[in-house]
Amino acid sequence: MSVAHARAKSELFDLCRLEEVSQNASRPERGVMIDGWSVGLSAGVAKRSRAINAFYPSRRPFAVNLADAREAYRGAGLPCVFRLTPFVSDPELDARLDALGYVRFDAALVMARALAPNDAPSPPAARGDVRLAQEADLARAAARVASLRGDGEAEMRGLAARWLMSATHIDARFAFASLSAAGEDAAHRVCIASAVGIRDGEYVGLFEVATAAAWRGRGIAEALLRTHLDCAQAQGARVAYLQVATDNPARRLYERLGFQAVYEYWYRALPDDVAPRAAARSHA
Repeated sequence: MSVAHARAKSELFDLCRLEEVSQNASRPERGVMIDGWSVGLSAGVAKRSRAINAFYPSRRPFAVNLADAREAYRGAGLPCVFRLTPFVSDPELDARLDALGYVRFDAALVMARALAPNDAPSPPAARGDVRLAQEADLARAAARVASLRGDGEAEMRGLAARWLMSATHIDARFAFASLSAAGEDAAHRVCIASAVGIRDGEYVGLFEVATAAAWRGRGIAEALLRTHLDCAQAQGARVAYLQVATDNPARRLYERLGFQAVYEYWYRALPDDVAPRAAARSHA
């Protein structure tokens, strides 16, 4: 399906604004504008911050913009990757790239749900022993997430840098779940799951949901997310959103929490720029 035939519609959410706040939450620390194309040049595994989003109409020929974008990526030592959403200005962009051999990969969904002012909080039993805490040290927060996911040093630094960019203009909160072994006090609690909530006005995005391998399958992520939603709603958020790969089994959890798919996006790159990353974990 082309982007031209996948225009997002929703009676519940302003999807253009939803796309904007999701971009705010993962701003690249490096990037340029090329004739209406927002070209992210951040290193790391998160493609959102190292991809082209063609938000605005272009005045120059497509081939000229593409050549300039590829040169920018060569200079940054990164592959040239496009992110195709229902909001690109050129409805033929997806077909143009396909004709040039740019393959489609890593399709993802943006899922959202309303947070009504009178929503009752989740019962304590559903939340389990979850603590919601704000982490001011972004490097330490990124290190916790990287440890849970098994990321390397470069991915950890890239994550911290993106959070720092977001924190300059929106209210970012970092939530962690921890559990204690029987008989131990709070000083001995260990972090076994995490989720990051990034606030932008009435919107809250949920990112970096991760659980330590030994603790998976016990409902800990669900308890953490319920706590996150309760806290965000109490503090004035009216819409929660997240991004998830279309083939990720976690979609069932998000649907159980009331999220619905509101639009799809995907990436395109030349085969040689996709293959080396095929074995790596996909970060939408």
